[in-house]
Amino acid sequence: MRFLEPDMARFLLALPPALGFLWLFVRAKRRFRQQASIGPAWQALSRLSSGSRDAALFVVTAVALGSLVLAAMRPQLFLESRRPEYERQDLVLILDRSASMWAQDVPPSRFRRAIAEIKTFLERKPEGIDRVGLVGFAGTSLILSHLTRDMESLFYYLDWTLEDREPHFGTDIGKALASARELARKDTRPTKKIFLVLSDGDDQGSELAKQLSELRAERTRVHCIGIGSERESPIPTLGPDGAVQLLQDERGQLLLTRFDEATLRRVASQTEGRYFRSSSGGELAQAMNEVVRQERRLLGYRAKAEYRDLHRVALLAAALATFGMLLML
Repeated sequence: MRFLEPDMARFLLALPPALGFLWLFVRAKRRFRQQASIGPAWQALSRLSSGSRDAALFVVTAVALGSLVLAAMRPQLFLESRRPEYERQDLVLILDRSASMWAQDVPPSRFRRAIAEIKTFLERKPEGIDRVGLVGFAGTSLILSHLTRDMESLFYYLDWTLEDREPHFGTDIGKALASARELARKDTRPTKKIFLVLSDGDDQGSELAKQLSELRAERTRVHCIGIGSERESPIPTLGPDGAVQLLQDERGQLLLTRFDEATLRRVASQTEGRYFRSSSGGELAQAMNEVVRQERRLLGYRAKAEYRDLHRVALLAAALATFGMLLML
């Protein structure tokens, strides 16, 4: 233990005079009792006649004054603790932007719910995640944001994808994984990269098998979260006049989409990642946190020494003792 203001200990010299004045007060009280001729039977009922109360009054007075001086001395207790140190990781979000993601079987739509849950996750980003990158894909893929700690920048790109209502047809998860690997290769920091795909499934590309083979060779896990319900749903989009309309094929038939998790399960299984299913959208943020928790690796423990202030404890003791003293006067 140490004291930041040890010179304040000189105020302890005021304790003997204070107790002396208190003794004079108690003596005067007893003299008054004798002069008033209070009999023994009444002395037992009188607050002024209790010897044990007088002794307790001396104790609480000493505690109150001593605690005030102790608080003024700013005592600090030395504590040493061990804190776990985890490997720093970067997260690459691979987000499906295909037209089917605008289906409204997951309200308000698969895509809007995915964006909202991603934002919730990033606002409470786990401590182990250092930087986050973003890849968007449909029939083609695009690196929307390189790895960054600036979450506001990521929010900008996420909002931009919401505003871009031009329908993007096709779903090529293989190209998306290729873009994610390119993003990781261009990064100069040797941090572990976590790949996380958010999609409603159904790969229509030809590059997936090649990318999975290379990811296995690199021992890179890919985690997948599938979003969508079991029922077939129409695909809303914005028409030339800005009005919402449902997508149709060239024959005028309504286009319907159904969630397909087979490809996502395959990607996760072949890269030793995990697959999560989100049928309502509410499971997305929890699944992302679970992915990060699973990938977190303990490097060791770091000893941390610190001093904790105790003056608040001393002030509390002084307040309680003062309250007791007032009750006994």
